[in-house]
Amino acid sequence: MPNELLIAVSALIVGASLASAGAVLQSVLRNPLAEPFMLGIVGGAALFAAVAMHFGFGSWALVPAFAFAGACFSLALVCAVALLASRNGRAFGGETVILAGFVSGSFAGSLQMVLLSYAKPDTYAKLSKWLFGDLHSARPLALLVAAVLGTVAFVVMYSQNRSLNALALGDESAASVGVNVRRTVFLTLGAASLATAASVAIAGAIGFLGLVVPHFVRRVFGGNHRAYLPLSALFGGVFLIGADLVGRLFPAGVSAGVVCAVVGSPFFLYLLVLKRRG
Repeated sequence: MPNELLIAVSALIVGASLASAGAVLQSVLRNPLAEPFMLGIVGGAALFAAVAMHFGFGSWALVPAFAFAGACFSLALVCAVALLASRNGRAFGGETVILAGFVSGSFAGSLQMVLLSYAKPDTYAKLSKWLFGDLHSARPLALLVAAVLGTVAFVVMYSQNRSLNALALGDESAASVGVNVRRTVFLTLGAASLATAASVAIAGAIGFLGLVVPHFVRRVFGGNHRAYLPLSALFGGVFLIGADLVGRLFPAGVSAGVVCAVVGSPFFLYLLVLKRRG
């Protein structure tokens, strides 16, 4: 498979996975600021995957497994901290969960730096580039595994589209129309973690895509999850391909993850200010 085609396929898989995960996280947590990177899920997945690579477990099967374990661990930790810190029962609606995710992601980033300090020069160069979001290092077999995992995650999330629409009205309203709220939340959060792990396994830590794209799709096409989820996945892949092309315009080359951060950081601040005013 030509290198350019590998990069394009990587971008489609990663972008679709992160955007659909971000859409589900915003819906389930009912927090417009929620997305895999800001909740620390990407950081946790990247840390566990980096540990696997550092200790020689960097096979096509083990890296996604380690990344999924890290994503689930980080999400569970953030949710637990947010619930413990909540006084009014709205742990996920306010900034508490975002702050918990930011701290979790920062802590994972610190451990990544510790890990890099013990890495051999060749491993250091590979890991440091990958941790900033690198679409140029994936191999066909790894892409195949990530595509399968991402597809499974998306199918699970999409299968809950009616329940997610009901959850938008609140847990009690959703339960009153027959939605098993606990089951829906468990399935969709688990699927979002799996989608994030699939993206991290092949491209490292890419942030803010899961924030920007779902907001754009919701604003333009509405929030009905029957269309909202597949459109978020589609535009996520397109957005990441565009980010990679923009990065190539710089003389030394800039990774797609850096371009996403440059675009997404101001957008996050805008949403934060808008939410506080509202």
